[in-house]
Amino acid sequence: MRMLTPRRDDARRNREAILRVADAAFTGGSRAVPLREIARRAGLGRATVYRHFPDRHALAGAVAADYLEALREVVDGAEEDGRPFEDILSWVLSTQATMRPLTAVLREIPDQEQRQYLAGLVGILTPPFRRAQAEGRLRADAEPADLARVLVMLDAAAELEAADGARDVTMRRLIAVILAGLFTGAGDRLDQAVPGASPPTGDRTG
Repeated sequence: MRMLTPRRDDARRNREAILRVADAAFTGGSRAVPLREIARRAGLGRATVYRHFPDRHALAGAVAADYLEALREVVDGAEEDGRPFEDILSWVLSTQATMRPLTAVLREIPDQEQRQYLAGLVGILTPPFRRAQAEGRLRADAEPADLARVLVMLDAAAELEAADGARDVTMRRLIAVILAGLFTGAGDRLDQAVPGASPPTGDRTG
């Protein structure tokens, strides 16, 4: 057993190194970085990388799992510090915008696995979501499942923008619009914003 421990430690360190490099690649706009390039950047042999992750979809899934764990830590820390859900969701949306190469690869995996990832994300966000509603900061007629739809729409919107500085400005503005729609006018009906719905009545300036 003593002989196996160093090997396990090496395997763990190698896996962590691969994930660090992959995370940097996925958030740096490197959508098509092959595993051999990941191996080179991590300073490892290709066989080592393939032993941990047989293809880029497996690697993307591991990076996504790490992101969910990081999100769980953010949510727990925000609860302890008393930070509002607005801050958490702003971070999630901003991260989604910068991790588009990862989401692009995740779109290639089976639909069931995509749904599992979104369900995991929504599950982590649901408790602070409900607390924000109970405190009157979040619109009462929103549902946690809406968060998954928002993330999908945000990714689709990013696809329409050119990969330059203007896209960053557009995405920040879009995120601000999303947050304003969720966290302001919490008593307003969502269906009043749907095309074809009855126009709003009464004074809504307050």
